[in-house]
Amino acid sequence: MAGLITRGDIWIVNLEPVFGREIHKKRPALIISNNAVNQDTYHVVVVPGSSIAPISQTADMVYLGKVKGFKEESILLPVLIRSIDQDRLIKKIGKISQQKLLEVEEAIKLVLGFDVIT
Repeated sequence: MAGLITRGDIWIVNLEPVFGREIHKKRPALIISNNAVNQDTYHVVVVPGSSIAPISQTADMVYLGKVKGFKEESILLPVLIRSIDQDRLIKKIGKISQQKLLEVEEAIKLVLGFDVIT
């Protein structure tokens, strides 16, 4: 295991190997799973990040900004939320603010249809 892993941490993760059009490479990812899951299982739920800046930000993206160790600003992509084995975690590089975590939670609700307005 990678050590103490907590909700809101940003880790460099290795998402190789992949299948099809899944997001790949080593990249920053937000730990979104709760701390009980993080400590009691060998898995964590992450929201991958990308340095590819979109032309315009949409509701299913969260601007992260400059991430330590990366040349470009990053975004989080809640549409690509996934569970990974903790062995994919390489290095903790930071932690996001509570406000930014709330933004990610809202984007996940949108992506998964938890707060669908009909």
